[in-house]
Amino acid sequence: MLLTAACATSNKSVTPVRESRAPEQQARQQVGSYGFHPEDPVRVGWGNEGLMAFLDLLRGPEGQRVAWRRLGPSQGMEVFEVTYDGLAAPVNLYLDPMHGGAIHAPAGFTIEGITSREPLPPTERPQVIEL
Repeated sequence: MLLTAACATSNKSVTPVRESRAPEQQARQQVGSYGFHPEDPVRVGWGNEGLMAFLDLLRGPEGQRVAWRRLGPSQGMEVFEVTYDGLAAPVNLYLDPMHGGAIHAPAGFTIEGITSREPLPPTERPQVIEL
């Protein structure tokens, strides 16, 4: 009977309620969350080799080498405490060793050898030679 009464309402001002995300979830998805939260990890792929390759190329904003310490797994990601000369306090980076993706530097970092996230123009792309 309640269901019938609820469906038979003629109040046109009632709108469906969408499930809203908690404020902390919204903040995590803002610019700058990449790599700093398990919901938006750096997807390095290639297991431990991918982790080590990424950390080896990771630099501070002025090219400073980083120091890191593995904190362990968390929510399916590997968590590393990372710092460099000039950083006020170490930060935790979440890296996904099991899934690869387009990689770029988290906010406040650079990656050695990568100067831009823009793709190369077609004339500058390296030629692929099939064997």
